[in-house]
Amino acid sequence: MGKADRKQLVLEFLVHHGLALPPAALYRNLRLHHNATFSAKSLDNYLDELDTEGLVVRIDPDAMEERAVKPIDGGRGYWLPTEAGIEAADDSFSFG
Repeated sequence: MGKADRKQLVLEFLVHHGLALPPAALYRNLRLHHNATFSAKSLDNYLDELDTEGLVVRIDPDAMEERAVKPIDGGRGYWLPTEAGIEAADDSFSFG
């Protein structure tokens, strides 16, 4: 699986599950359920690239307690797909 496919897997996972996830939980679930072989550092890089492409957004986990989605730059956050990310998801990956 090439880099583009790994990034697409990350995006598809976020879109399919519809959950705001911190990087560690996202990484562990990709390893557990999809046998991802890339590193946690690679996942961080993919998320940063997907963010730059406007396909995902890092949100403030504290704001979630108030049912708010507040984008943040850097720091600890949870990841969600954007509308553009949802549109870019092609559901070619199987999430049984």
